[in-house]
Amino acid sequence: LEVALAVSDLFGFDPDSILKTSARARIGIKEVLDVICDKVPPPDSLADDDGTILRAKVIDSWFEPRRGVVCLVRLLSGAIEEGDRISIIDGGQARKDSYSVQEIGLVLPHRMRTKALSRGQMGYVIAGLRDPREARPGTILTLQKTVNTVVGNEMILPPSMGKNVMGQQSVLYASVHPMEGEGFDELQAAVEKLSLNDTGLEIHRTAGSSNNSNGGGPFLGPGLKVGFQGLLHVEVFRQRLLDEFDLEAIVTPPKVPYTIEYLPSKSYKRPSDLPM
Repeated sequence: LEVALAVSDLFGFDPDSILKTSARARIGIKEVLDVICDKVPPPDSLADDDGTILRAKVIDSWFEPRRGVVCLVRLLSGAIEEGDRISIIDGGQARKDSYSVQEIGLVLPHRMRTKALSRGQMGYVIAGLRDPREARPGTILTLQKTVNTVVGNEMILPPSMGKNVMGQQSVLYASVHPMEGEGFDELQAAVEKLSLNDTGLEIHRTAGSSNNSNGGGPFLGPGLKVGFQGLLHVEVFRQRLLDEFDLEAIVTPPKVPYTIEYLPSKSYKRPSDLPM
């Protein structure tokens, strides 16, 4: 009661409207959910929704060894059922591949199979994808038979996250090399496995030659140019390599992408080793 009164004085709330709840003690959980259902309005339907065209937005995705990629989706329009064949729309463009929906259900937080989802619901979809990067947050799932209608008629689609969902822009880059020269294949396999559950990684192989600014130079040899979402992401990546694969890797100091603009000047001579 004292806390409720203090909160009401600080924010001007009605003391009688404050719910007493504790997730740890499992107190008041039902009351919180009931209030959310009563006071939070449902999402608005899309202006061009006629109830027949499936548009499901991917909220999150993760990889499970036995089932492949599990997509957490929100249905913006239409409905989806097990057995449907779906296509993925990324950045307004439809991909060539299609997938058969194997399982559909709700997350409660355990998974409960429902075999179907309709507009306004959120749930999970398993469709045989093997790489979470194929279904990054922001991509749209639609039925294969209506994908040309969605794209060709320029139906309303929510904006993707980033410039392109499959080409997510990394914040900084670092070169990753094995401690021993012959350990590159093992390192590459480990990094590819990490990327299955870390879609923020952007991986490119480097030659490691002296004229490659993205590599580690002639001393470190072949390696991987890896894009990260921040400095903490680099440390987590390094620790996961050690904990999950017992691999110690050489990670060069991260670099931030930049652009060089040359100003017109008669007296300025551009160094020959700088990029054009």
